[in-house]
Amino acid sequence: MLKIAVAFFGIPRNSPICFPSIEQNVLAQLPAGSDVKCFYHLYKIDEVQNSRSGEKGELAADNYQPFESMTGTLTSTEGVLERWDFEQVKAQGDTWADDFASLRNLTYQLNSLHTVTSMIESFNPDFVVFVRPDNFFHNPLPAYVFNHPEARRHNAYIPDWQWWGGLNDRFAICGRDTYVAYGKRIERIFEFCKATGRKLHSERLLKFALQQADAKVCTLKTQASRVRITGAFAEESFSPKRGMGKRENRYFHFFATVRTWLDRRR
Repeated sequence: MLKIAVAFFGIPRNSPICFPSIEQNVLAQLPAGSDVKCFYHLYKIDEVQNSRSGEKGELAADNYQPFESMTGTLTSTEGVLERWDFEQVKAQGDTWADDFASLRNLTYQLNSLHTVTSMIESFNPDFVVFVRPDNFFHNPLPAYVFNHPEARRHNAYIPDWQWWGGLNDRFAICGRDTYVAYGKRIERIFEFCKATGRKLHSERLLKFALQQADAKVCTLKTQASRVRITGAFAEESFSPKRGMGKRENRYFHFFATVRTWLDRRR
């Protein structure tokens, strides 16, 4: 039987808006008859503040309700920064020049991703679907991805938009040999900074981690928008050209697109 894990991580900012779209376009698209298990690590907080996005507001308790029947945990952010040596992360540079606020939030997110990935490992899935719970999905995940799990164990399916010089890190579908590299990439922060000479950057770190794992990157046409604490949808560009970065990444995108075309024909 095909085993699929669904991993939720981060902060559920607006579940009444987002979760119905996740049910329709993610959970309902998983192959019938599969052994599907949903996992989560979420932060239990009372208020969201994000200077970069301009968010500030109370986080209602009902945002956590959709996850109560799943396997997972709610934690505070206490001790997270110390666990991942955030002072040393800061020493690499302030990527977004906002007094390290965005780097702090990225560290929290990557820690949440790491935690939920650790929960999944004993389930031994064929595929893992990684989902941020504050995403509203506009269209469904493709069904063909879940065919031929042995042939696709090295595949990582990434949204075909907003790569920002690396790879879109909003959601993904990963085969059994790539999901740990995707989910535990926080472990590679300092290796990434040393190898590239760059400050920590979310999309570039993802690309680095998947390359180190020899993942076969394919693209997804599925689109999703972030929903803010106010219920407003973030402005999103779904063009694969925007933020593609240097020529190297454009070549990488071309080969990922070709690989996806071949993958769909199996």
